[in-house]
Amino acid sequence: MLARVRSWPRRPELLILTALSAFTRFWGLFQPHAVVFDEVHYEKFTAEYLARVFYLDVHPPLANQIFALTARLFGIPYLSLGRPEPEPLLRIVPALAGTLIIPVFYLFLRRLGAPRRLATLGGALLLLDNALLAESRVIVPDSMLVLFALTALTVYLAARRRTGAARWLVLAAAALCAGLAVSIKWTGLSALGLIALAWGVEGIRRRTPWRRLAAEGAMLLVIPVAVYLSVFAVHFARMTRGGPGDMWMSAAFRATLQGDAKYTPGAHMAFLDKFFEVNRAMRRSDAALVGTANVGASPWYSWPVIKHAMTFWAGAPQPDGRRATIFLAGNPVVWYGILVGFGVIGVAWLRRRDRFAAWRAPLALTAVAYVANFLPFALIQRVMYQYSYFMAFVYSLAFAVLGVGIVAGWAADGDDSRPWAFPSRRSAALYWGLIALAAVSFLYYAPITYGWPLTPQAFQMRFWLVQRHF
Repeated sequence: MLARVRSWPRRPELLILTALSAFTRFWGLFQPHAVVFDEVHYEKFTAEYLARVFYLDVHPPLANQIFALTARLFGIPYLSLGRPEPEPLLRIVPALAGTLIIPVFYLFLRRLGAPRRLATLGGALLLLDNALLAESRVIVPDSMLVLFALTALTVYLAARRRTGAARWLVLAAAALCAGLAVSIKWTGLSALGLIALAWGVEGIRRRTPWRRLAAEGAMLLVIPVAVYLSVFAVHFARMTRGGPGDMWMSAAFRATLQGDAKYTPGAHMAFLDKFFEVNRAMRRSDAALVGTANVGASPWYSWPVIKHAMTFWAGAPQPDGRRATIFLAGNPVVWYGILVGFGVIGVAWLRRRDRFAAWRAPLALTAVAYVANFLPFALIQRVMYQYSYFMAFVYSLAFAVLGVGIVAGWAADGDDSRPWAFPSRRSAALYWGLIALAAVSFLYYAPITYGWPLTPQAFQMRFWLVQRHF
């Protein structure tokens, strides 16, 4: 452990990425002092949690439990949360999760075999994405979802290099993170699926004895299930009073809620019965969104090109004509650069397939992860939003960075002792130029990410990106 701690100074890029991630997420976090986007819903859920009032959300309750715990720690009274008043302190939770996503992504690329300069490139591009930044600065659960899911797969990749008790411990940690991801949103189940797939391929290639396979497989299944059940156990223990979620529940369930019209003192309902009923109700409430419309909604196939930027908040016009707005709009250099990277990788694969031979497994894993977190949305009929693409976006960036790094010669083995020694000056110029271009684009769109006032003319210069939903 001490040796690992001492190795940190030899990885200054990871410290720099983490510091910049914290700065961009926390800087001006409590502004605007207003309810931004879906904060109204999660503040309401937090208030109901603190008041022990039963509610029903389409997502599992872990994120709301974390928000409620944060409110309790900071002494935020639930009465204020029950009104449409801003409680910016709760933004600390998604901001912290958003901060940690960047170093975890760096470590994810490292576990895939990427050298330091390639992992740094990936971390820098993700750091400079305006959309993920904006989502990490409001009281919504998506940054927690991305963090837990990405950490789960990263920790599993670390387990592949371990044996004995260390492997069991790290596998258990991966399963725990996967359980946390699915307890935030059901889409977090993709993390467990990816781990299971990679673990199965690993077992076949290494010809792992079937008894060990069975034991590891059982642990990878039991721990996430136990986490998910535990989250609901806390949920039921806390939600003891009738509330807005009662209408979705059976008479037997409502009989256990104090204050409900059907409340019966002494009534009891088995945990598993309550568990399955609430999960069925979550599915029904989710299905009830089919056919609804929202100006911020967008079809799944439009997400990779960020065609439908979403309005998070719009301030009142100022006397000088300036106006502050916050949009969920990605950094075009990063998002469109990924698509260009796909094309470069495809052409290079056709021309020099042997160049990719040593990288087939990492590329395959990131490609499968991208597809698994993107294409299933084609089957969903209800209204959907751009932020549902974030998990797929992270894996698409990993795939593009690895593939372009291979083509450009940035993925060469044995360069960790001299991570910034490039094959040529042109190669170095391309590398640093890409980061610089992404940084310039990030700063250009920062006003609509942070909500800085802009003149109508300055806003119009950025209007082409956000035109759809302004």
